[in-house]
Amino acid sequence: MKANILFTSVLFSLFLFGCQSDQHNDDTSKSSQESNFQWQVDRFADIRVLRYQIPGFDKLSLKQKKFVYYLTEAGLAGRDMMYDMNYRFNLRIRKAIEDIITKLDGKKSGKDWDAFMTYAKQFWFANGIHHHYSMDKFKPGFSKPYFESLMKEAGTSLHPGALKAMFVPGYDAKKVSLD
Repeated sequence: MKANILFTSVLFSLFLFGCQSDQHNDDTSKSSQESNFQWQVDRFADIRVLRYQIPGFDKLSLKQKKFVYYLTEAGLAGRDMMYDMNYRFNLRIRKAIEDIITKLDGKKSGKDWDAFMTYAKQFWFANGIHHHYSMDKFKPGFSKPYFESLMKEAGTSLHPGALKAMFVPGYDAKKVSLD
């Protein structure tokens, strides 16, 4: 139940922060702005990240805007709990992925890097290494040695069990198994 409330507040916050905050009194300017609105922010694997407009958001009272702000903060505060509840190594893997992306000074291009970024985006979207609907584990499109070289270059490391979870197909292949 708490996870559902947390997910709903995070989703609501994403909707609100995805809207545009430009104020225009001219109706033609607004309709032109709406027609030029970029609904799809990103697309990777089987996922499309969408942005929504919230008409009238700029007309909310200060109290209502503060409420939205605190809902967003609550969602962010619960982020670690969500990752941890989804799988035992998710927090460690997330830290390694974020360290690679933020600390890596090397080459950030090429087929392996693109595959790594797709994996990272899937990981962030699903709050872990398992797909948010099918519960199947994501299969990295890059090799374990490539990932280890990225970690080494970024000055980070990962628990051997977490590496096994990422790269061994049969190991914890499902987030939930009803068998």
